Amino acid sequence: MNGATVRLGRMPEEYDSVVCLLFSGDRPVLVRHRDRAWEFPGGHAEAGEDAETTARREAREEAGAELGKVYVDGHYVLANRHTTVVTHAQVASFRPLRGAFETVEVREFDVLPADLSWNDGIYAHLLRSIGLPGAPDDRVAWTPRSGRR
Repeated sequence: MNGATVRLGRMPEEYDSVVCLLFSGDRPVLVRHRDRAWEFPGGHAEAGEDAETTARREAREEAGAELGKVYVDGHYVLANRHTTVVTHAQVASFRPLRGAFETVEVREFDVLPADLSWNDGIYAHLLRSIGLPGAPDDRVAWTPRSGRR
């Protein structure tokens, strides 16, 4: 995992960003970034935002998703000390994306796609550690279930 340290079950004292492991039923929902590949919605926390507020804003901006309950699972720290809070939530509803955001596609998958923005294995590790569906298994094909825009 490229030197990342994962600490589940606790919030860090300080953090830079929040990622939301987003689901529609038991299928992970990822966004395709215009300059990268597939990833879960997330980004930098704005001044005054708590982790849940950041997760909700990023899911709305990047996936057009309104969320149900947001669960804070812990955090990870990259080798460069960048700290990201990990959350997960179910999609309550989708709305069309509007504006000039970085997302070019939103899609539900049976398992994580092979072409992720970051191939360090941290998404699969988090899904397995938290007990969420969607981590790849060598016996499962990596194909999308359905597309959303």
